[in-house]
Amino acid sequence: MAMEELHAAALAYYDNGTQQLRDLAGSFFRSMDTNGDGQISCLEFNDFLQQSGYNWIINDPNFFKRLDRNGDGGLDFGEVLTFYYIIKTRYIKCQGYRCGVHLCGLYFTCVACFDGSHEHCSTFDLCPACYRNRSYYHHQHHTYFLDNHVLLRSKRGLSPYAPPNLNMVHNCITFFITFMRLDLHFVLHLYVDL
Repeated sequence: MAMEELHAAALAYYDNGTQQLRDLAGSFFRSMDTNGDGQISCLEFNDFLQQSGYNWIINDPNFFKRLDRNGDGGLDFGEVLTFYYIIKTRYIKCQGYRCGVHLCGLYFTCVACFDGSHEHCSTFDLCPACYRNRSYYHHQHHTYFLDNHVLLRSKRGLSPYAPPNLNMVHNCITFFITFMRLDLHFVLHLYVDL
């Protein structure tokens, strides 16, 4: 599902972009299509990755298949748009212990690192499994993580450099915990009644 969302976002940006942006996208596609058949083969794709330095994608043998939405063994223009969108906006890898998975969908981010409140100013991102299992090493004083959707919502209405609205986040988390407790209580009650 995450790749479908990325595809939809890439097409939306393309459809609403300037003519210059569309021309650049066409040039990008043609630069990959070395035999000029209007489709990017797996070989052409891998050659492009090696020449362009996108080695992190070469390490994911299923990436080409996930891009190939119709499963015809080649990438059409729309599928290459999705690839371009990913390499320009989504180069995020899990920094969990020995993980390194490419994060396309939901992931967790250290709020302090996201806000650039310390010297190296890069984000620290984790897949849900690494965050849940605490399979990572990070600064001891950076203990507050939010998923990418909640982080975006927590900044709603704030200036771009303001810290997130922690009251809103606290309310969301409290609601979630309360809901989970009620759900667990309901399930236990049903089990006891049986």
